[in-house]
Amino acid sequence: MLPFSTMALDIKKIRLEFYEAVDNKGVAENFYARMKKDQGISPVCLAYYGSAQTLMAKHAWNPYHKLAYLKSGMIDLGRAVALSPDNLEIRFLRFSIEHYIPAFLGMSKNLPEDKAKIVELIGKQGYGSVDQRLLKDMVDFFGYSKRFTPQELGILRGAVQHE
Repeated sequence: MLPFSTMALDIKKIRLEFYEAVDNKGVAENFYARMKKDQGISPVCLAYYGSAQTLMAKHAWNPYHKLAYLKSGMIDLGRAVALSPDNLEIRFLRFSIEHYIPAFLGMSKNLPEDKAKIVELIGKQGYGSVDQRLLKDMVDFFGYSKRFTPQELGILRGAVQHE
């Protein structure tokens, strides 16, 4: 049985820490340590652990460590998707990370699959634990990514307007 404090993880706090860790190495290191400890709690926590590893790759200066963190993080993101394939937040995390991986590394192969699932889930309002603020931020990112057709963006933006 997990201790109560571990079970009661605040997903909003995890999200906030993740976004702060993107541009702050110290926050990224703390976030990585926290998520390493909490990765087994749920598929979403596993996805954030995988994401934390990719942030460690971003902040590492040693090319060997960069690649090791990236590979490990992508494996854990894949495991999280396998455990919860219809989880919008997990799909978003993997999609957004793969969006930024240089194409020559060949580690962005799930973009088409995640894109299709994201459009499907948002189109049928399968948001899960995603709140309206996060949904809006996701849709804004999808527009920025330039990886969605105007028709797909219309579906995504329509979901935000209806909430």
